[in-house]
Amino acid sequence: MEEPIVEFLEKSLYDKIFLYNDLLLCFKKEKEALANMDMDNLWNISKEKDGLCSKINSIRQKIFSAVHFEPDQQHLAPVLIMALVPEKNRAKFNELYYTLRKLKNEIDAMRELNMHTVDHSLKFLDEIISIISGQAPQDVIYNDRCRLNQSRNNMILSREV
Repeated sequence: MEEPIVEFLEKSLYDKIFLYNDLLLCFKKEKEALANMDMDNLWNISKEKDGLCSKINSIRQKIFSAVHFEPDQQHLAPVLIMALVPEKNRAKFNELYYTLRKLKNEIDAMRELNMHTVDHSLKFLDEIISIISGQAPQDVIYNDRCRLNQSRNNMILSREV
């Protein structure tokens, strides 16, 4: 492989690493915003994540066009690129790909955690709304001291707000 293409690939992988690192920071900020119920900040973080993802896809497309991959070969990109890289540069490329995989795994873990947080919050809100509206599927009533499993009048509706 020609030296300018190897340099381009190396620079592109570094750029992807920086963008994935920024994306990981976005997911960490998103976790904090979810905990604080900061909806305005969540919208800003979502826009920032969309921008980073489009930049990552742009770099990916540039890499694919530089090495002339066919569309059906794109899932094999790391393996095919490593086969094209000269032996002297393979250790550096292996390290770059390892860093990318590590960042992707961290991002995936943060994404899963954030999705779990949102699901948990929505289930809690659904339960509270169903209790207030009297549509609760079970006979569970909340009061100011504990959770009672007795069927009585709904205590939330009879209390002053």
